[in-house]
Amino acid sequence: MSSRFPSGYIAALAIWMAISIAVYLYFDARQQPTIAVASPELAAGEVVIPRSRDGHYYVRGAINGHAVNFMVDTGASMVSINRDIALRSGLAGGIPANFSTPNGTVMGEIVAGQTIEAGGIVVEGLSVGIGIQGNIALLGQNFLRRVDVLQSNDKMVLRVKTK
Repeated sequence: MSSRFPSGYIAALAIWMAISIAVYLYFDARQQPTIAVASPELAAGEVVIPRSRDGHYYVRGAINGHAVNFMVDTGASMVSINRDIALRSGLAGGIPANFSTPNGTVMGEIVAGQTIEAGGIVVEGLSVGIGIQGNIALLGQNFLRRVDVLQSNDKMVLRVKTK
């Protein structure tokens, strides 16, 4: 009884599939944004954020102590998140609001009085907009106005303002 495919073809197909999967996983991992985290060796009250491959700046932070990855968005008026992040962060019961986004107007809500941490820098009493699309939170101007923002050589530095 003969097989429809010689064993050499099956082995070559298995090797080809393994190589294809390895290449896919490699390039998929390289597409993930670089997310900066607080570093103890840096000056207190400062975080250095490298520019990610997609040209944006990402920083690990928290909303009311719940971990969130932020994209620094100088065009966003406030810290903004989607409904899933809001649920995980314990945010609910905000004031209804309309948000202008690149994809049009979105209905959502604003929850006031929240504690936002980005790269170890904490700002209290901020409003958070809930209702944006996407899986990344936006670190908007209501946070960024409270820190010094410096950008050069593919790095962004957020630093607590000195009085």
